[in-house]
Amino acid sequence: MAKKKPKPDKKGSKHRHAEPPTGLPSRRALEGMMRQLVGGLQGNTAQQTPLDQAQNLIYQAFEEPRSKRRIELASEALRICPDCADAHVLLAEHAATRKQALAHYERGVAAGERALGADAFRDGVGHFWGILETRPYMRARLGLAQSHWTAARRDEAVQHLQEMLRLNPGDNQGVRYTLAGFLLFLDRDDDLNRLLGHYPDEASAAWQYTKALLAFRRHRDTDESRRLLKQAMKTNRHVPDYLLGTKFPPATQPDYYSPGDENEALEYAGSFLVGWKATQGAIAWLRANVTKAKAAPKAKGPTTAIKAAIKKLPQQSDGWQPDCRQLPDWMRVGGEPLRPWVVMVINQSNGLLLGHEVLEGVPSPDLLWDKLANAIRHPAAGKPHRPTTLQVRSAGGWETLHQHIEELGIELEVGEQLHPFDEIFTSMAEHLCGEPRPGLLDMPGMTPERVRRFYEAAAEFYRHAPWKRVGYESAIKVECEKFDSGPWFAVLMGQSGLTAGIALYEDMAVLRRMWSRDDDEDHENAREAVGTSVTFGEEWDISTADLDAAKQHDWPVARPDAYPSAFRKERGMSMRPPLTWELELLEGCLRAVPEFVTRRKQDNTAREEFVVPTAGGALKLVMSWVAEE
Repeated sequence: MAKKKPKPDKKGSKHRHAEPPTGLPSRRALEGMMRQLVGGLQGNTAQQTPLDQAQNLIYQAFEEPRSKRRIELASEALRICPDCADAHVLLAEHAATRKQALAHYERGVAAGERALGADAFRDGVGHFWGILETRPYMRARLGLAQSHWTAARRDEAVQHLQEMLRLNPGDNQGVRYTLAGFLLFLDRDDDLNRLLGHYPDEASAAWQYTKALLAFRRHRDTDESRRLLKQAMKTNRHVPDYLLGTKFPPATQPDYYSPGDENEALEYAGSFLVGWKATQGAIAWLRANVTKAKAAPKAKGPTTAIKAAIKKLPQQSDGWQPDCRQLPDWMRVGGEPLRPWVVMVINQSNGLLLGHEVLEGVPSPDLLWDKLANAIRHPAAGKPHRPTTLQVRSAGGWETLHQHIEELGIELEVGEQLHPFDEIFTSMAEHLCGEPRPGLLDMPGMTPERVRRFYEAAAEFYRHAPWKRVGYESAIKVECEKFDSGPWFAVLMGQSGLTAGIALYEDMAVLRRMWSRDDDEDHENAREAVGTSVTFGEEWDISTADLDAAKQHDWPVARPDAYPSAFRKERGMSMRPPLTWELELLEGCLRAVPEFVTRRKQDNTAREEFVVPTAGGALKLVMSWVAEE
């Protein structure tokens, strides 16, 4: 099914800091020591108020390694003083569900406002974090913003973060990075530009790469956008690896990072990859500016000198088969996806390989001549000599060399199949790429028109980007009388940027376990999951059978980096293309889901009926949000 997004903690925020661990108490515990020191200097008595007593328990809880004990201390603190915002923060961090976490953060913000009073919000603007008493409130508000975001209350999340920066523009909590990622996701480019401008001296990877991306979004490939990208790559050279997918993030995110290191790159990709992928052409632009294209071999072609040298060689009564073909699947070379071309010269009589070359692009006729001439003069097997015949395919590009080949006293035979070349190439291709993945048209009863309708629905779905309007860990129940194996539980993918699309799971219980279990159980959860998915990616993310068919039949795609890949996953890890009825169900969901998420808020679990056109006729679907447990 879908690639799993990195899980934030229960409160939805991150605990990664721009410094290595030092062995000292945590930042929050150190804050308690600072408060005691300040209180002593001011002559205050320890535990002077119920809030002081409650907060001291929380500082103790921050250092407590056992979750159960931390919850006990937080609950005790609230019994002493209901205005202890940090107690709600701790309870939110250990909440069983996102809904419970959000409720605790809301109570924590309200408690912080009561504890601080109106004067603090009037007099402390501009240096809020510098007042120690404000920090529990600020922690609760950051958690609330993150919880609103994961619950699809995106505008509320942004408003909280903007207000936090107004109170504390020095931004000790790193709120600006989270806000920048949110604004990028929401395509609020003007607001993002203003935010970037508020911190003109910011030298982090987050700021530098986002400046480059914003310049590309606004003006595409220009001298200025390339300059900003070059500057960003000097700031952190590791970021492109994770944006381009040449490296994949580890199962667990690091707790700390330093400027310029690989952990900073992971941090950036975790928050901003979705913005890069949402920007049409951005990933290709980055790849073009990072990857140095390998120059094609310089071809000499059929020169008089080369032909004269070949004519001096003896001629033997044998037939050769030269040909050039593209490998049937993609390979990764240096982390970059390639589908290279292979030039081979085979001796038909004994099946020996006389010469070969792997090329990144389609070879020119001059280059084909060079490879043939080299096989004649310096064969990989046997002595140099001229064959009597060359057998070539009609689409191989050899016809333009017909005259030159005949000058060598070699007869050119044109056909459609080459034996044993075909068998040797197939064996080599499977060795390099594995067995080619089947395409949609390989499934029984599938037709180009059926697949075209699916591609049309997928392109429209991608343009609507419905994943931008839903929260994390949310599912839509899909019922359809036409098919017996339902209901299905649709999950929209795209919030993290790793994968965009939709997955139709068949067991909600398995899905809930995927959401709630620890990372070390993810593999078993993935094995249990059964369902059908559509994901979107670049050319090499779909089977070459589908890619070639899409180009042959001119099936529509939303963007060059949004080819739809449909597949069915069975229990275990086996996958196959969907059957005709499964593709029809996918098509129906692709057409109905964008309208459903636009019309129905996630807290409304009422059922709604849709009738949508598909390749199999009008399809009736009934949809409803699955209630959170």
